[in-house]
Amino acid sequence: MAEPDTHRLIFLFFSEPPEHDAAMHALEAFPEAQNAYVGTCDEHSDQAAMWTRNPTGKLPRGRLALEFSESAIDWQRAVDVAEQLGAEVHWCKGTTPLTPPLRSGERFSGTIQLCCFERREGLSDEALEHIWFQEHVQVALDTQNTLGYRQNRVLRSSHEPLDGIVEEHFPIEAANSLTAFFADGDDEAKMMSNIHVLTESSERVLDLERSSVIHMTEHRLR
Repeated sequence: MAEPDTHRLIFLFFSEPPEHDAAMHALEAFPEAQNAYVGTCDEHSDQAAMWTRNPTGKLPRGRLALEFSESAIDWQRAVDVAEQLGAEVHWCKGTTPLTPPLRSGERFSGTIQLCCFERREGLSDEALEHIWFQEHVQVALDTQNTLGYRQNRVLRSSHEPLDGIVEEHFPIEAANSLTAFFADGDDEAKMMSNIHVLTESSERVLDLERSSVIHMTEHRLR
């Protein structure tokens, strides 16, 4: 069951993954954050390299996500913290259609797929949110071996704006296996069908040529 809408402050790092001190600095700046997650590129990213997409030439090496129950924060403080950390920051309206199996202090055993995208040309804010949050979400869950799924519609950005950030958790077996990723087993026909259905649905929302994809390892800090 999907959790109620929340808001997320997402810091993206493009040179090096965030170190522990960077994450702690952001948490100290925003003590009201209810949950905190760090994603870093590591050996799991290398294992899942077949999924990497970088058509924009701008691929995150790490991300820090803070979750809030409030719908507004001190944006200038967020921008200042991002500058101190050498990151970009995005304020997002978030949903969690599938909660990942990750408790505070734990490291996820598989990978988290981070997709940063710009919307399909001509799609309004209302249409983007309706298609992505209401119509596409079940397609994504039905066609992939997904263990966790978070959607983030970007409301405000410190740098070049994005329209959405997708966070999907997969078992480590899916890191380098098409069938494990799309069919949860050795079923090539199901895999091909799922790829077609997912691609068709995704293209209603995002521009594939303006969408980056990278797999990371996620730690839950809070």
